[in-house]
Amino acid sequence: MNIKFTDYREKIIQELNNKKVFLGINEPVSLIDGFINQPIQQELSGNIVIGGPTIPMVAVVGNNSGRIYYFALKALLPSIGI
Repeated sequence: MNIKFTDYREKIIQELNNKKVFLGINEPVSLIDGFINQPIQQELSGNIVIGGPTIPMVAVVGNNSGRIYYFALKALLPSIGI
């Protein structure tokens, strides 16, 4: 199953705005247009591991600080089929 960012962009923005108070964001932000996958590893070996489980995320960038805020996609959109 393919999930296109453009199909969920407005819903993601809406959920980020709804939860803004709880997310610890105290500055204007811009949404990064695309999904980010954070790999999960059971051990660190010094080698680069390709493949394996990931956490699908979205991110926003602070317009003043440049700080990047990451959010698990499933936490923002619990009903998304991933």
